[in-house]
Amino acid sequence: MDLLSQHEAFLRAIFDAPEDDTPRLVYADFLQENGEDERAEFIRLQVERARLEADGDSKAANDVLVRENVNGYRLKWFGEFERGMEPIRESHTIEAERLEDVRAYRAWIVECSPSLFAASGLDVFHLQPLRPHHIDPLFALPCNHRVSIWNLGGYVQEATEVSESAGGEVVGFMNFAVFPVVTTAVVETLAQHCGARRITSLDLRNNELDNDAARALVKSPYLDNLKRLRLLEGNQFRGRVWQQVRERFGEDVVE
Repeated sequence: MDLLSQHEAFLRAIFDAPEDDTPRLVYADFLQENGEDERAEFIRLQVERARLEADGDSKAANDVLVRENVNGYRLKWFGEFERGMEPIRESHTIEAERLEDVRAYRAWIVECSPSLFAASGLDVFHLQPLRPHHIDPLFALPCNHRVSIWNLGGYVQEATEVSESAGGEVVGFMNFAVFPVVTTAVVETLAQHCGARRITSLDLRNNELDNDAARALVKSPYLDNLKRLRLLEGNQFRGRVWQQVRERFGEDVVE
């Protein structure tokens, strides 16, 4: 197992048991053994401070906080931390361009955003739509092993436009711009990926998808654990295909 994979294994253990300090302290030892003394010490200090606060020893806890500040750790790792790690995130937003270099993305997560290992949902940044070749890296990312809620809905932007009528009256009306984040080809690739077994909630609204996308979902051998499928809004289905989707997944699942 290479060094990056070892980091990921430790982070998985930490967020599999987020209330247990032992995996955090073992990870701190590993960091120190691999030349990351400051990060190791930061985790240990934060774990110690949390224990003192839980014991009601506010003076000793404040002394530890002073040590964090004196050593510059709170400037180096700016933001809120819980026992050396960022607070747990429920979901994270994927930027498609990062999936072009998966190893670099994995390294960035380990260094800058380890709490993604606790996420159960993912979104897609609307200005960077997914492509079919992104699906396999998405499932393969170690931080995504918990992800079961896939929000792949397109982005809808509302804007008020003003025009002048023939009688000279100024009229305002609401316009909607849709920015899809997936194509039919992406849905087809997703539906045929064995990792789709993990998905319990899938949002594909507002992507201007056609019947082929719906058929791909219906024919998928892996989407058996879906409890919610949001599909109808903002897509273009014709004929019986919508009924086939409802028959495949159940009327209580499909929206």
